[in-house]
Amino acid sequence: MNELMIAVCDDEAEDANALRNLVQQALPKAEIRTYASGQSLLKLIESKGNPFHAIFLDIHMPGKSGIETAEEIRKWDRMVPIIFVSCSDNYYREAFDVFAYQYLLKPVDQRDVESVLSLLTEFWERDEEPTIHFRYRAQIYAVRHKQVRYISSSLHTVIFHLTDGRNVHCRGKLNDFTEQLRDSSFVRCHQSFFVNMDAVTGMKTDSFTLDDIIIPISRSFAKEVQESYTQYLEKKKIK
Repeated sequence: MNELMIAVCDDEAEDANALRNLVQQALPKAEIRTYASGQSLLKLIESKGNPFHAIFLDIHMPGKSGIETAEEIRKWDRMVPIIFVSCSDNYYREAFDVFAYQYLLKPVDQRDVESVLSLLTEFWERDEEPTIHFRYRAQIYAVRHKQVRYISSSLHTVIFHLTDGRNVHCRGKLNDFTEQLRDSSFVRCHQSFFVNMDAVTGMKTDSFTLDDIIIPISRSFAKEVQESYTQYLEKKKIK
């Protein structure tokens, strides 16, 4: 599992440090970052995307409250576990509306934190499948590689063709995803196509077959595609 990053956001420095220490005891190898306001946490997420595996949010903070901060986070990341921390249990409904993972009452103790994080650790260990991340209409998406049959591009639009028949698209070009797809089951076979070799049912010198779909292989990519697909098949035999 990759190194975990956890955010603790609380305007009360004493509470933030206490919670940080509890999280560090439960996850000694994790990187814990503290924030004194919702605005400072959101500034990072809005500029660089969400790097955190979980976020602990105090509800009562000046400026943006924890609930308001969570509403903004959900515009960028719909899945990250948000754990609210509060002196009051009056905000369960609001927490439910932003899909909170848990709601802890202060003072938080080690047993509370370990209970939350032990379940999350199981989730993280199961969720190590590679994903493709992209932004569309101010929201960040994460799509598992195995959900994508192939990726195409046209007129500055990238289209992800999913195994369930849906298409998801974003503005950009295929080159934007080259680094994300490096050392994966995807191979670039054309200026306008990446193909997931896990979805390939046949191959000719000039095309891949994905059941009823034909994806062209251009001459400029042919040698690299042949080598990549041969290596892929060899790895499949070993497994």
